[in-house]
Amino acid sequence: MITAIIFVLLITFGIGLPLTLWISLKHNVAGRFGLSYLLGIGFFTLLMYITNLLGLKLTFLNNVLIFLVFSLPLAFFKRSKIKDFWKETVKSVKNFHPELVEKITLGAIGFFIISSFVNTFYWPVYRWDALILYDFRALVISQTGFIKSALSALGGGYYFGYPLLTSLSHTIVYLSGGNNSQFLYSMFYLSLGLVFYGLLREFTSRNLSLIFTLVLLSVPKIFTQSIVSYTSLPYMAYFSLGTIYFYVWDKKRTMGYLVLSSALVGLSTWTRSVEPFWLVIFGTIILASIFRRKIFDIIIFSLIFFPIQQAWQNFKTSAGFASSTIGEVASSVPFLANIFNFPRWIEVLNFLYKNVALNWGPVFLLFSAAFIYSLIFKKIKKSFLIFFLTFSLLAMLILGTFIFSFSTKGWAEIPDSAVRLSMIFYPLLIYSAALILIDHTKYEK
Repeated sequence: MITAIIFVLLITFGIGLPLTLWISLKHNVAGRFGLSYLLGIGFFTLLMYITNLLGLKLTFLNNVLIFLVFSLPLAFFKRSKIKDFWKETVKSVKNFHPELVEKITLGAIGFFIISSFVNTFYWPVYRWDALILYDFRALVISQTGFIKSALSALGGGYYFGYPLLTSLSHTIVYLSGGNNSQFLYSMFYLSLGLVFYGLLREFTSRNLSLIFTLVLLSVPKIFTQSIVSYTSLPYMAYFSLGTIYFYVWDKKRTMGYLVLSSALVGLSTWTRSVEPFWLVIFGTIILASIFRRKIFDIIIFSLIFFPIQQAWQNFKTSAGFASSTIGEVASSVPFLANIFNFPRWIEVLNFLYKNVALNWGPVFLLFSAAFIYSLIFKKIKKSFLIFFLTFSLLAMLILGTFIFSFSTKGWAEIPDSAVRLSMIFYPLLIYSAALILIDHTKYEK
């Protein structure tokens, strides 16, 4: 198990960290640490997938080979920046003198993170879908050494329903001699907190950044998902953080943030491919680029996002499980004939209110209060884009549920799926509220 943990850390700092330095030179230490795991595990599983389809068997030694081939050039060409980063990290630690409130907040954050790791190192994979889908695929892949053979042996569209990021992450652990892959989800939880804090520090004080990071990590649903092997937490981390990076890019006009946004949103589709939320981000960048007459932004986003997004879609098509976003959207069009079915709209809104909005609880109230405040005191212009993205995603959730209610019998009998799907809104709701409070705090960089 020690070898597996060490190898995951090597992927984090040997591939993920150099990638963050290649993509964006401007970033704080905390955010870069969090990104290192998200990008490292995301792109390494993609490399495993691609090289395996090209004929390289999945073994521990071959994983080491993949790691060396890609990490050494990355580290070599960024060796001075990596050295500077570690110097900056040491300097930041030495100069960090937290106030009492910050110590208490950090203690609370540490409690949640340590509790998550204690759970995931102690308990093996046990939830139903995690055990018979994500983890079982990983075990079969690690035994056969080939993804196509493994999925063919398993048979059925059920095992083609989700992309392979989580399963290949588990495979890394098993090929490295580990017997429990759940700690990977505590790593996602920790990375979520680090990156979220880093994104808050782009605009607000250390105090507020820590407080709102604690609010995010203490959300019961997020903590619960950090101790089970589901795709919900990784998907939320990739998509919501990618959306916030898109907002930060728009405010700061630093190209590295756009690249990070496209990479993270792309990796969200490598985690879960059914949800079309990425269309909101892509549609927004098209509108913004046309309005600003900067078509190059669309090109940059597309060149990074679509190769990642199409990796799994093409595999499913080749395996006989054809699936495309255009096809799925087209298949939904007939259900729009029911658009004026007002009783169903009421039923859908009632379902989402009871099973989603009420679960958001105080977070949704905080977001609503911040939005109303921004309207009354005319602060909406400053944070317009993050509110626009959040409300657009909410509209897609409502419309998607409405269509789903006609296409799937018993749609209202699976509320937990809606709850887990709507987890992507937690970081967006909290981040939006934090931005509105900036005017009432002293900004410290």
